Amino acid sequence: MGVVRILLPLPRAAAKWAPEKGGPLLGAALLYCATPSWAGLPAPSPARRLAWAEEAVAVYRATADTAGLTRALSLRAHALLLSGRFEEAYRAVDEAAGARVGDGGGEAAAGQALGAGAEATAGAGSEATAAAGDVVGAAQAGVAVDEAAVVQAGGAGDEVAAASAGGGGDEVAAPSAGGGGDEVPAASAGGAGGQVPVGQAGGPGGEVAAGHGRRGLREARAGMAGGDVVLVPGAVSPAVGAFLGDVRAQALAGLGRVEDAVAVARASVAAYRRLPAPDRRDRALGSLPGALRTYGMLLATTGRPEEAVAVYEECAALLAAMSLRELAHVERVRPQVLAELVGVLRASGRHEDALGVGAEAREALRGPLAWTVPETVLPLRVRLLVDLARCHTATGDPAEARACAQAAVAEARKPHGAGELTSALDCLADVLGELGQSDKESIARRELAELRDT
Repeated sequence: MGVVRILLPLPRAAAKWAPEKGGPLLGAALLYCATPSWAGLPAPSPARRLAWAEEAVAVYRATADTAGLTRALSLRAHALLLSGRFEEAYRAVDEAAGARVGDGGGEAAAGQALGAGAEATAGAGSEATAAAGDVVGAAQAGVAVDEAAVVQAGGAGDEVAAASAGGGGDEVAAPSAGGGGDEVPAASAGGAGGQVPVGQAGGPGGEVAAGHGRRGLREARAGMAGGDVVLVPGAVSPAVGAFLGDVRAQALAGLGRVEDAVAVARASVAAYRRLPAPDRRDRALGSLPGALRTYGMLLATTGRPEEAVAVYEECAALLAAMSLRELAHVERVRPQVLAELVGVLRASGRHEDALGVGAEAREALRGPLAWTVPETVLPLRVRLLVDLARCHTATGDPAEARACAQAAVAEARKPHGAGELTSALDCLADVLGELGQSDKESIARRELAELRDT
């Protein structure tokens, strides 16, 4: 990758003097630079990735290469996510998923989100509206979903029957990551948990109403101002669509919309499961372990630790079965998964199980990754040591708890671990208190108070 970066002026010159041949060459070089690198290599900064991705977008807009443009837009969305610009990343996913910006005419073709020519119809005598949470899957991120949550508006017996174009009255034809054809069973809002809302076509806050027949689509169009994002089914490949689903889930989490993010992450995992063996380019974009890690993290955040444990354990087993070549692009995921699994097991009260995973997690956080990405590894190591200290305290081993807490404080005093120093000092003070070492406990608590005051 470093050689390609150094030689970028050459394809730039070629694109300037011979756009027909130099443009695709420059676009490919920029995509290579902006694509997530091998785990063992230092990653370029988010700002540089974003600059390369935006340049690639500009290059591909001048060509007829739709696949290249889609990939460039996807990498731009990912770079915005890495930069902490979650709202922009969220909106960028829409564009990357095959979106077009309206021309100000006042209407958005909301029906495209349900498949070409699809119309919403209502059961006889019932008034209903489709739930308008975040789109999950094909309609917004190129990811096919498994369920669609439908809000009942006319009482317990009223249901919305959404008919696909040429399909039956009980199913909504949702375009899959690679095109149309996947069907989503319509479910009432009173059904089992884990349902996914039928998508919005206009980004955050947008709604798609499904009233009686064409009236529902007219209401959806009327509620969307010109310039809204209109989604085009089948605009992305399955691999890019699954990757966009993972980016969308993380962007939603960054915006504080964690429940919405859970549904999107679930759909992204399902999309990755359906993928065939990815080629080299697609392996560099994203992976099933990465999507599982996002899903598990979100489940833990929403207070579902047992579900999170199952997801993390599946992810850890998947990573353990990978070859060295397969691990090259996902090696950074492994220490994150193991460290976070320890935290979730501890939150579930399974302290012995957490300690059993702890040794493997500590080993995963050593070695080359600690040198290449210390900004990721050090905070993880501190959180892991704090979790292990708490687990040792819970299992009646205060001496080992003190060793872990002291190690956590030592790691947190390093530059990249400073953000975790408060939690490490709090843990150390609690452990010292358990041991009856009041003088040392008071010193730790004094430093902790000074940190919190600054």
